This record gives sequence, structure tokens and C-alpha cells, in this order.
Amino acid sequence: MKGLQSDVVWVDLLDFTPEGAALSLLSHEQARKYGVLPLFLLQETLYLAVADVYDLEQQDYLRRLLAREIEPVQAEAGPLAQRLESCYRSEEHSGRTLDQLAAQVAQVLPGSGEGAAPVASLLQHIVTQGIHYRASDVHLESLLDQCRLRYRIDGRLHEVSSPPPEIFPALISRIKVMANLDITERRRPQDGRYTMESDQGAYDLRVSIIPYADGEGVVLRLLSRDRGVPSLSDLGFDARTLRRYQELCSKSHGILLVTGPTGAGKSTTLYATLRGVATSDRKVATLEDPVECRLPGVCQIPVRGDLGFGFAEGLRSLLRHDPDVVLVGEIRDRESAEIAIRAALTGHLLFSTLHTNDACQTVTRLVDMGIAAYKVLTSLTGVLAQRLVRRLCGHCREATSFSAQHMQALGFPARAVEAYQPRGCELCRGIGYHGRIPCYELLEISDEMRRLKEEELTQSRLLRLALQNGFQPFAECAYQLFRSGLTSLEEVASLSAQRSAG
Repeated sequence: MKGLQSDVVWVDLLDFTPEGAALSLLSHEQARKYGVLPLFLLQETLYLAVADVYDLEQQDYLRRLLAREIEPVQAEAGPLAQRLESCYRSEEHSGRTLDQLAAQVAQVLPGSGEGAAPVASLLQHIVTQGIHYRASDVHLESLLDQCRLRYRIDGRLHEVSSPPPEIFPALISRIKVMANLDITERRRPQDGRYTMESDQGAYDLRVSIIPYADGEGVVLRLLSRDRGVPSLSDLGFDARTLRRYQELCSKSHGILLVTGPTGAGKSTTLYATLRGVATSDRKVATLEDPVECRLPGVCQIPVRGDLGFGFAEGLRSLLRHDPDVVLVGEIRDRESAEIAIRAALTGHLLFSTLHTNDACQTVTRLVDMGIAAYKVLTSLTGVLAQRLVRRLCGHCREATSFSAQHMQALGFPARAVEAYQPRGCELCRGIGYHGRIPCYELLEISDEMRRLKEEELTQSRLLRLALQNGFQPFAECAYQLFRSGLTSLEEVASLSAQRSAG
């Protein structure tokens, strides 16, 4: 869902897959004629994506034509026309379920070459289904006498109908073939990648295979080639934080770090950052492991640890290529940290990441690596720490109230509040959430911080100085997201628990 405006429900068709039962109610020709796309059925009501939700005459005609109630949902005209064609083509030419494909594979196994086509179709179906679900990863796991298929959607794993275990070895072999891996190797981990086309565009699949006690496990990371890099203003930062972060990005030199756990959206933020600083009068280069997304006008270099070309070696070589702006995928050790600091102190603007729980901890982590405190504070300009929380589905979220006692027990101000909670509907597939938004804190290194002696450099001292300069910690950002109806109290509490555990 894109959002609610003047009581009109919008749908982002790139993030939604219509039900086959709904598509069957209108022919391809009828849908094209009226410019509508059936989305799903809910209690006999057909939800339709339309270009003009105020065309009441067309809606009345469709009610009579279909002999049922309809509910219009607003969509942008261009994406609607494109999605209409791709959905009906997909429905006309596929129509097979995972169970049907698995049964077809089972009929030809064991066999030599005759099982290749059904196995390929099964793999294509599994990946396509993940794309339709907006999954970031596909998990295939061999566990005792079963094969488990799960999709990671908005940060959470969801189990779906899985293929029978006897098919699993053939499926793994097919993945290895596609990723140019050794199909005979079952004792060691293997990594690779391949590209596939779907009705939603081209996708790069990063493949990771690891031996289990009962077979092998596979994770496929789904990376869209066609979805462009967002701008910083698209990421969900409030106006004040966005302005301050952009000011840090406009500096001619220094280190700006984006931190958080795996899956916190650090790469997306950094790609959006580079999109804003990559101008024709600057040389912008990256060191990545691996290169996840191609950026126009940016020299992107993959590191190869297996060839002795890691982040430290790569950064040392890259600095001889006269860059103005450098992105280092991750500062992993003292050597890479020292080279990064040297680069910042010699006139380069450098972006990188660290795995830390909050912004203040990032500063002390660099010192713990063995870097002198004065070097860290002299070169570092700021730290953006972030996590992702699930966004409430704008179509089905429910208004509710929370007592002052409830809020106080969770560490928030002791005030009763009116907010929203998840419910679940067909548009969000019963989850209650659709997409994720960042929760963040931005630490700017002040002159007062730079005057701290090494023995004075503690997280509590940094936090105290930061708060004096208007620092907004995670808890405050999370509370604002909750009060604005973008996320739930459950997500905010989960975020607090993750940070405490970390």
C-alpha cells in the first residue's frame, strides 16, 4: 500500500500480486478495455485496481457485469497498464501450483536428463513466488525427513508449502548448475550467483549453500536489477535528520559511518547517499563484498578475499586512483580502520559501515580496535545508526488506545495514547504489515567531543554531550513512528528488546 489520502486507498502494484481467482472474473480483453486489474476477493467483494477511483459510472457498469459488489483501489495509470498485461500473461501461461510442479518432478525422478525441465520449472516457480511476496531471501532447508521452504518478508520468515524431500537433491543440483557451482561438492560451503527474468523484471540471485547434518541448506538473496536506487528523501527520514545527514555528506573530507545489524538497510542508505554525491566533478569509487547494485557514474570494485584482495588491500590501492569519495563496504579490522582514517585526514570523504548497537558505541568500538581516540574523533564527522521496523498495512490497521500504565511499563511517557495496531487483510496477506521503515539516530561529532581525552571517551559521556546538541536517540524515533501510526507498539517493543540483547 502506498498510503491513505482523502480516504482513497492506493496500491503499489509493483509490490502486489493479484489472486488467480480474481483475475479469472474478467477476461484479459475486458480488463484491458476498462483499464482495471482484479486484485483479490474478500467476502464475495472483488477489489479492483483502477486508474480513476471517482469514475462511478464505470464502477456501476462493472457491478452489473460481474453481478457482485466491487471495491475500487487507486493505482497509477502507467504501472496499472503494465501490470495488467504481465499478470494476465503470467496467469494464461503458468497456472501451475507448487504441488503440481512437485508432482511432475516426482514422476520423472529418478532419471537422467528427463527431470531437468520439471526441476527447472519448480525452481523458477519458487523464486517467482518469492518475488511476488516481496521476499528478500528464499530459504530451502533439509531437516531430517522433510524439506522446508520459507520466505523472509519484511524481516520475518514465513513458511509455505514445501516440496517433498525426495525432490530436494535435484533442486539443489539445479541451483548449483545455475550458479556455476560444483554439483558433486556436498561437504563444503559454496557461494555463487545467477540472473533470472520474471514478470516483475530481471533479478540477481546470490546463492549460499552450506552442508547440514541431513543434507544441504540453501539461501537465495533476491536483488532486483530494475528497481532503481532510492534517493535519501525516499527512505523515511524526518526533515531535521535528513537535513543534518545531507550536511555531513556535503563535507569535502571525513568519515561518515552507517551502523546497525545485518538486514538493517545499511547498504540501501549508503547507495542512496552515493546517488546524491556522485556528480560529474567528483570521482566516486566503492569497495564492496559483493557489489549488490550497480550505480551510474560510480566506479565499483568487488573485493576478493580468496585472492588476497580484501578491504584493506583494496582501499590502499584505490587511494592511488585519486578518488574524491570512497565507500568501503565494511571496516572489519584495525588495518582497514587505520587506512580509512588516513584517507579522511588527507582530504577524502569516506563512507563505511560497522556492526554496532547504537551511534555512541561506534566511536568506542573504533578505539577498541586499537585506533587512538584523537584520530577517531578528528576524522569522524558523524554516525547514522539504524534499524528497520515493519510498517503497518495502511489498508487494515486498527485504531486502538493504550493506557498510561501500559506505556510506562514499556519505558515510554506515562500518558494514555491513541494509536494503531495490526489486523491483517488480503492486501498484506494477513500479516498486518507491509514494507519496512527505518528507525534511526544520527550522532554528529562536535567540538566538545573532539576535546575529550582518551580516558574520558565513554559511551555515557558521548551520549550526554550529544543530547546537549539535540541528539534524538532510537527510543525517541521509535516512539514518533508509533504515535504517527506508521508502526505498532509491538514493533517498537521488539526493537527495544533487540537492542538490549545486542
